Amino acid sequence: MIKQEITFQTITPLFTGGVDMKMTEIKPSSIMGSLRFWFDVICHFSGINNKFKYNDNKKPKIGNEYLKILITESEESERKNKLPDDVICCKLMLTPTEYYFGTTGWKSKIGIEEISMSADDLYFVDKSNKRIVNGKNWYLPEKYYMGSFTIVFFIESKEIAENILFPLLNFIQEYGFLGAKNNIGFGRVKVIEPNISTNSQLHILKDEVLWENIIHRAKNESDLFNINQINYFKIDDKVGVFQNNIRNLLIKKSQIRSWKRIKPERHYIFGSTAKDEYYTFNNSNKITAKGPNATKIIPVISEKEIGFLGIPGIISMKESEND
Repeated sequence: MIKQEITFQTITPLFTGGVDMKMTEIKPSSIMGSLRFWFDVICHFSGINNKFKYNDNKKPKIGNEYLKILITESEESERKNKLPDDVICCKLMLTPTEYYFGTTGWKSKIGIEEISMSADDLYFVDKSNKRIVNGKNWYLPEKYYMGSFTIVFFIESKEIAENILFPLLNFIQEYGFLGAKNNIGFGRVKVIEPNISTNSQLHILKDEVLWENIIHRAKNESDLFNINQINYFKIDDKVGVFQNNIRNLLIKKSQIRSWKRIKPERHYIFGSTAKDEYYTFNNSNKITAKGPNATKIIPVISEKEIGFLGIPGIISMKESEND
């Protein structure tokens, strides 16, 4: 087990509110949830998940009994030589996300020991300034964090740090987010120490994934609706403070949302709190989902530009069944 300090700087506010939805600290569970989510997205859109066969109903019980499952074909040789990671995943029916980030009875290979932040960087929002866009139900939270913070990760090995954590964080600082409120552009961060800008290739089990290859640079806004890939569409070069950037992106997002005149399809792409059935089309195939669900068109604000990330395909992220 190794430790790795990583220092971040917020580009847009960070929010990791708890049950009462009030920001008092940067919660490790929220950060780990974001890492797990984006790793799952990468595994889905790169096709890695399709190489494994899973079925929650048939999963063996993991825990004290898992060694009995792992030692099967040749007990003597397997005691001498550790089983390959991909073999372990197949035998225990673990997804790559479960393998690296844990599940019931299986310990995560990446965790957080502590998070250091400055109380001076917690900002309060006056009640009169909470509404972001006039006439729209987008609001700033009561309190958010804007500044630098350091996370001390504990990682099973140096290889997992270099092959999983660093490339994943590099992806997040380019396209993703940490914490909650991503629907209003929150959680955009950059890593300021150490330098991980060259780490863009993940080594997930036996597969190599260059995350740049699964990002589609959209030519127009309608490409954001494509469910087969991660889509990024640049709106403009960044101008002004983050509040103006968020406001401009949300106004633009409202305009794009109006293109989907069919309500179930609009809610599939842009989210809804209703417990209805939504759908979209992939070529001629109708794909359905049940709500409520979150938006799949996410505002992206970097130091250089502003735009949107479209990931409507995440709603169909499912584990494949055994034959």
